[in-house]
Amino acid sequence: MTTFKRRVLIVEDDNFMGSLIASALANAGFDTMIATSAVHAKRSIPAFDPDVVTVDIDLGEGPNGIDFVRMMALTHPGIKLVILSTLADAKSAGLGVLDVPGGVTYLRKSLLHDVSEFTSAIESVIGDKNPEIRQDTQAAESLEALSKVQREILHMLSMGLSNREIANRREVSLSNIEQRLTEIYKALGITKRQSAVPRVEATLKYLSITGLAKR
Repeated sequence: MTTFKRRVLIVEDDNFMGSLIASALANAGFDTMIATSAVHAKRSIPAFDPDVVTVDIDLGEGPNGIDFVRMMALTHPGIKLVILSTLADAKSAGLGVLDVPGGVTYLRKSLLHDVSEFTSAIESVIGDKNPEIRQDTQAAESLEALSKVQREILHMLSMGLSNREIANRREVSLSNIEQRLTEIYKALGITKRQSAVPRVEATLKYLSITGLAKR
């Protein structure tokens, strides 16, 4: 009697992380394959014919994970898609990506407490018990008071850019950025009474919300 294994394609540019994910899934009875880029993954789909594809967001040079899942949702609607990322919310992380398409599961690495929780989530996705687990919505709600421009400025602030550097990148006046930052601090509930350096407090809050760094 032939036993068919469920197949999971792991799209991860970090070889060490990819190997850990593959090992966890193999121990749970899955057949796995690792692709180190979106292009590599696309080429691997026909031969490997996966049931599920797990995708990191940051895939180095070339298309990112959101680009890839959007393409997959259109071209391979029968394959389940799972984003597995350290980022709490791809949209608010300043990557210039579009929203995660509907029907795609979003798992945050920091919220997965053990291997069994991860493999159970994959089992659930395959079995359609809960095909759209979204662990990114809390972060999105935390920054929903900010406009797209404000999120972009906040991201540049978190990169350590000065007000002048941000103004130059956006090709606007310095006073425009200073006004924008005042609006951002207010939207995040940061006042000078509570924080001696609002830009530092805003940066720490942003990094904590997006998962780009732990506070």
